[in-house]
Order: sequence, then C-alpha cells, then structure tokens
Amino acid sequence: MKILFLTDGIFPFQLGGMQKHSLMLIRQLADRGIDLNVLHCGGLNYSPEAFKSLFSVDQQNRVTETYVKFPKTDPFPGHYIRESKTYSKNAYFELEDIVQSFDLIYAQGFTAWHFIKEKHRKQFNCPITVNFHGLEVFQTAPSLKVMAEYTLLKNSVKWNLRNADYVYSFGGQIDAIISSLGVHADRILHQANGIDESWCGENNEPKSRTPRRFIFVGRAERRKGIEELNKVLEQLVKQEVNFEFTFIGPIDEKLQIKSNKIIYLGELRDPLLIKEKLLEHDCLVCPSHAEGMPTVLLEAMACGLAVVATNVGAVSRLIDQNGILIDKPEIKSLTLALQAILDMDEETLTSCKKKSKEIVKKSYFWPQIVDQKLEDFKRCIAENQTAVK
Repeated sequence: MKILFLTDGIFPFQLGGMQKHSLMLIRQLADRGIDLNVLHCGGLNYSPEAFKSLFSVDQQNRVTETYVKFPKTDPFPGHYIRESKTYSKNAYFELEDIVQSFDLIYAQGFTAWHFIKEKHRKQFNCPITVNFHGLEVFQTAPSLKVMAEYTLLKNSVKWNLRNADYVYSFGGQIDAIISSLGVHADRILHQANGIDESWCGENNEPKSRTPRRFIFVGRAERRKGIEELNKVLEQLVKQEVNFEFTFIGPIDEKLQIKSNKIIYLGELRDPLLIKEKLLEHDCLVCPSHAEGMPTVLLEAMACGLAVVATNVGAVSRLIDQNGILIDKPEIKSLTLALQAILDMDEETLTSCKKKSKEIVKKSYFWPQIVDQKLEDFKRCIAENQTAVK
C-alpha cells in the first residue's frame, strides 16, 4: 500500500495534538510496511536531516519527504483560510506528476483542499480521507472574537467535509457535528487518538501528593479556557488553599499569575521532559471550550494522572471513574471540580489515577489505533476501485 500523507505540521517542528498525531501515525504505518510520501511545511529547527532523524532506519526506508513552505499572505481576517488554500494548491502542483501513483490520500485539516478539487475534475482516482480532528469551529466559541474567527472558517471546513470521499470522526459529540453538515454515515470513519506505549511505564505507579499538584499543558489559545482557569486559581490563592499548579506551554507573561504556588515552565518540545513533569503531578486540568480527543489528555492519563476536563468533542470517551467531567468551563463548575480533587482522600485519588492508566492501556495505544486505520484504508481503496469500474 502506498499512501500520500498530507499535513500542515509535524511535531516537534510544529506544536499541537494534530502535529503529534501526524508523527506517530507515520511511524506506525511505516512499521507496518506502508510506503508513505509525507507532505509537510517544516517549522522550528526543521531540516531534511532533522526530519529523517524522527524515524528509525527501517522507517526511513518507507518514508519519503516532500517539503512545501506554508505561505504567509496578509494580516487581514480570513488570512488562515487563504493561506491554507494556497498551501494545498502548492502541495498539489508539487506532487501533480505522481499523485495517481498512490493508493490513498490521508489528509490532516485543510491540506486536501486542492486535491479534492482536482479529483472532481478527474485528474486522478485514489480515495481521499480527511481528518479535521476536533472540528472546534462548530463547537462553543469562548468569546465574540473567536466566534467571528469560527464563522470565517465554517464554510471552508464544510466544503472539505462534504466533498472528500471519507471523513474521520473521534466520536462523542463530533459524530453529531459531522452528520449535521450533511455527511452521510457510510462516509464517516470512526477513530481514536493514540499514544506510544512508552508513556505508560510499569514503574510509574500512581500516588497522591501533599500539597496536591495540578498541571495544564497547551497553548494560550482562548478556546483552551485559560482565562476561566486563571480566575479560579486567583480565588484559590486568595483563599490560601494548599495546592500547586504548573503550566507547560507558551503562556504570555500578561496571563501569568504572580504566586509561589503557580509555576510556568514555558514551551517544552522534548516528550521525555514533558513526561517527567507529568509524573510529578496528580491531576491534569483541561478546561477547553472546544477539543477533539486531546493527545495531552492521553499522555497525562498514561502517566497516572487524574483528570478534570470539559465535556467537549470526544473527551467524554476518556473519562470513566478517573476524574471529573464538567459541562462547560465555567468558573463555578471548574472551582468545584478542583476543590473536589483537593478534598479527595488519598485512596480515592489513587484509584482515579490507576483507572486513567487502565483506560489508556485498554484502548489507546498506537498499535490498536493503526489496526483500525489499516482496515479503513483497505475498505476505502476497495470501494473506490469498485466505483471506478
């Protein structure tokens, strides 16, 4: 099987759950003997040598790289849409001569945009699968500004979903979103996010700490709920509650709370260092207004952390006696959830942390995820061949 893998970022050159997903999926598919041409846009510290170093020797024999710079157009509203459309168009022209040689195109986000258009013009025949992960633009917007940004994106996302051959869903609330956009059920492929088994080392036996230690990992996007979280933390600091909180990610200084209870580690790109820090904590806090199935949630659970998270995207699939699921990232609900973790007796908290590891081990290691992906790919290819005939 020969796959064209389209992505607008690979970890660690670009940060984010989709970028980690791309890297791990490419590695796993290469391990299964799949040949891949990976189209990506580089990023911080990228070079062909650095890209090659992401893969084992055997994987390198299966992975071919195509680099296309992500364009920067203008600072005006809607620039990301214009840039994404241009990126996809440039990618197509870079691969136009060989696109027909692939059995399937797997695309993250908007990357397949121009490929879909060209397939409709019958320039090639292979099936196109599109993965928009969380479809955050169709979830609750945390502010009027973000709502306006989502509005600019919605029609473009909808066009890609309706015109691709197959669409991936994390399940949970995302199934309903995709169906509401007019995508027929037989074109929806169900998936889960995954992590490497190394995150779940057997020696990482969960234990609770005094004071209780919470952690947030992510970018300072408005949808991540940092503003609401900060208001809760400010209250806890003012009330002299005994706790510690760590932020990992590029959090602007103006969003940082001045307290010896709160630590800001900045941006960390080394997975081993992130794992080391997770293992020092009791509970991951993920107060997002919109999500898919966050990679960091799986990583924290594998490290034996309890979870406080909002019921968005497919997050509910990951919460089962291992933490607290709140309906919305409202200050009152988030305060009660953090307080519940603080008040939890050691035995109960340890049980939650062990349950997190069990959930990940049962369903969310990459080999299990890739088994399903390969079955999906075979089905897509077979149905496409039948349709062509």
